[in-house]
Amino acid sequence: MPEPASPARVVELRAVGDVAVNRAEPDSALTLVADELRAGDVTYGNCESTYSERGEPNPHSRGMVRAHPRNAEAYSEAGFDVMSFANNHHLDAGEEAFFDTLTVLAKLGIASCGAGANLTESRRPAIVEANGTRVAFLAYSSILWPGYEATDDSAGATPLRVTTTYEQAELEQPGSPAHIHTTVYPEDLAAMVADVRAAKDVADVVVLAPHWGLHFVPATIAEYETEIAHAAIDAGADLVLGCHQHVVKPIQLYKGKAIFHGLGNFVLDVPTPPNLDSPGIQEMNALFDGYAIGRDPAYPTYPFHPVARRTMIARARIEDGRVTEVGYLPCLINTQGQPAPLTADDPASVEIVEHIAEISARAGFEVPTRRDGDWVVVPLDATVAAGAMSS
Repeated sequence: MPEPASPARVVELRAVGDVAVNRAEPDSALTLVADELRAGDVTYGNCESTYSERGEPNPHSRGMVRAHPRNAEAYSEAGFDVMSFANNHHLDAGEEAFFDTLTVLAKLGIASCGAGANLTESRRPAIVEANGTRVAFLAYSSILWPGYEATDDSAGATPLRVTTTYEQAELEQPGSPAHIHTTVYPEDLAAMVADVRAAKDVADVVVLAPHWGLHFVPATIAEYETEIAHAAIDAGADLVLGCHQHVVKPIQLYKGKAIFHGLGNFVLDVPTPPNLDSPGIQEMNALFDGYAIGRDPAYPTYPFHPVARRTMIARARIEDGRVTEVGYLPCLINTQGQPAPLTADDPASVEIVEHIAEISARAGFEVPTRRDGDWVVVPLDATVAAGAMSS
């Protein structure tokens, strides 16, 4: 008789977008979603704040995102295993707070990726093992203030720098609106491809975590995002988890692999900024016509547009070292700045699912979905993926 087949090695990855806890009772930030986060065998998020009592505001940034180190304990309590630190806030309070944050995460048992004392360290993947499966995380930032990128001899994030060009839309009309084109620096793209290939040699699954995209506006995808994602998948990446934009973004399929262009805010404690009336913030708000930050007494620690209250927990099922299914659980950020999971029959859940389908279609991505209880499943069938590629 043939021997019975051995059971599959199954690992569930759960992931969220930007997290920056800064409140009197840190554990309250994630209390409504902690069970869902801890249910993952591997849980990931983007660390959007520094955690330190040291440092001064970096003159290159719009402001300083920094919190007391005790706030980071909320991440370990909620079950985070790995976090990216490649973003546009990691050097907001200088190198002292930068290194303090990496130390705090390490002491909490949370692996970090995407930032380090130099470029070699920042390019090193964070590898988490669960049920005999090794999952490698590589993080990069295309959203960088001057000096925020890691170099051979300076601390920072792994850069995926981008060139922007503007093409006059109507040839005979000077001053007409421009077509905007974005292209990744060839040397940065080549380095990322090499990193993915090297990580694939030592891990079963490779997750790319880019900090990218146009913030605040829901459906717009910059050209360079697809350039990065496709290059990473062609090199062996199995999943792309984007963040930065402060709103959920479209989902794309490519060669049977999922690209979450933006997981949205998850916890972003931002008591109404004292510099809300500064020229830099006013300029940003004017560019995005109300989608950026503002004052809302009902949301005292979350001064974002109502569309930014829609968020998700992404999920990937990994069987025998291969991602076989992805999906997401719709969540809504409440007046206390807490993400709360939604049931399938909640009108807010229906709105979020319809919103993600609508913005994905507007971006040109065909992404069929189905319900699995409260979760939404995105099929990774090869035929479906090919259709999405041709859209």
